[in-house]
Amino acid sequence: MSKFRAGDLVLVKDGIHPNDMPEHRMALVLCESENERTSKGFTSFYEIAFVGTNLVLKIHQMFLEHLTSS
Repeated sequence: MSKFRAGDLVLVKDGIHPNDMPEHRMALVLCESENERTSKGFTSFYEIAFVGTNLVLKIHQMFLEHLTSS
């Protein structure tokens, strides 16, 4: 089961600072990217679009927290 779904409003936590990321760090989840294999199993990445911008990034689930759920 996915932690986030398309349409969820999320906040990007401190700890990462991609170029051009807006200060408000709020984004909308577009979709879950393909799971990637790590030494601890599978982990999820999500494509997110930042509110008020054209910026779309792929972010690991550990850096996202829910603001609302669709």
